[in-house]
Amino acid sequence: MSDKQFSARQCGVHDSFEAENLKVYGDLRHITYQGRYSEKKDHWDAKGINSLDIANVGFESRFKYITLGVDVSSLPFIKSTLAIHRSDSLFRVGTSIGRGVVDLGDIKWASEDYSSIVPEISVSWESHLFYRNLSAEFNPGIHHLGVSGTYLQSSPRNPDKEYYVRDSINVLLVHGEYGTTLGKNHLQLGYSFADANARLYGIFQQEESRKRFMYLPVEARLHLIQAGWQYGSLNTNLNYAHLTGKLKANQDRFYESLAPNRALPTSVLKSLSFSFLQKLFRIDADLDASGIFGGAFYQWHFGNKYSINPNAGIEAYYASGTLDIDKKIETLILVTYNEQHEIYTRELKSAGGVASLGFELRREGRISIALDYGIAQLIPVYISYKEFLPDDKADPDIGNSGQGGSGKGGSSGSKDFCKQQESKKKSGDLETEKGAAFRNGFATHLRLLLKF
Repeated sequence: MSDKQFSARQCGVHDSFEAENLKVYGDLRHITYQGRYSEKKDHWDAKGINSLDIANVGFESRFKYITLGVDVSSLPFIKSTLAIHRSDSLFRVGTSIGRGVVDLGDIKWASEDYSSIVPEISVSWESHLFYRNLSAEFNPGIHHLGVSGTYLQSSPRNPDKEYYVRDSINVLLVHGEYGTTLGKNHLQLGYSFADANARLYGIFQQEESRKRFMYLPVEARLHLIQAGWQYGSLNTNLNYAHLTGKLKANQDRFYESLAPNRALPTSVLKSLSFSFLQKLFRIDADLDASGIFGGAFYQWHFGNKYSINPNAGIEAYYASGTLDIDKKIETLILVTYNEQHEIYTRELKSAGGVASLGFELRREGRISIALDYGIAQLIPVYISYKEFLPDDKADPDIGNSGQGGSGKGGSSGSKDFCKQQESKKKSGDLETEKGAAFRNGFATHLRLLLKF
């Protein structure tokens, strides 16, 4: 969609050193990511951007039956690991614990009716995380069994900033895997489950006063099934994912999903002619999405000491999802109260593929050097995006606009008819512009490897 986008860039350098039972490593990288979401109907635009320079150092000391490790990041974040194992690696049981701060970046809200009276609002988001992990491995013969559990929790903090997001997050991750090797054949199976509960509070702080202008209690669950088979230089994979999410509105005062007036300074409110107008949003939303994707990847090898290794891959995917939204808009003007409901469903279906090409130049020896470059392109074959009002589900040929204020499908008059026709253009099956598939969904990477 032209009004929704995401992009990310990263570049870094990594080095490691091993001597007997000691491994020391370091990593330095720069990461930038940004996203944008525009809601034309409500005339606002949200942008998120973050830029991080992360340095990471750590060591791992391996003994006959115990392995100790410490990892320190400049986020700042520190993690320590303890593992117990047999000398022949038949089994391994490990635990790790970590704590630190992650800067998730700034989110900016800007109205399309931007003026010097109402400034752009920039909200910073830092998460104070506590991490715990427990894992176990069993490797009898040609088989491998592994299971792990991770618990991630954040503690709410009030930083000394004008606008900020205070979060309370609880995430449980469970992963299990099985692998076996038969000659040149290697089979890998895996299952992952994630359960997340998060409460996000948008806070405006001015002097000693704090106002809550956003409250989002989000629940989400993810099931992921993975299968992979490798034979020599051929790798294949097949994956299935199912995601559900829920946002539930709280009817209590000061727990609105969004209360824009509370995000404005008092001086701005006093200067506005509608300073006695309050508009509050309470949103209930349910998301149900699933997808299946898989494909094959092959790498050729030409040469020995000096080699050229091109590779190619093709993957196919099918994804579908529905989002049910019940938005209640409460408007207060002095003592006058008005309540309006917008109920609609958004449905997205897409099928296509991902094509990738790359090559590696390698020199083997006492000093080994490799240069690796690759590109990947998302190629959507079919995209259908529709919006339904409650009445539309009975007859899909009547208005797929999703733009009605009260959830009623009918309208009259030439002005309403024009609005309905305009909204229909924004729903239904999307007409992909010529060449649009090759302007979006592109990724590339470059890597230099040096071993001595």
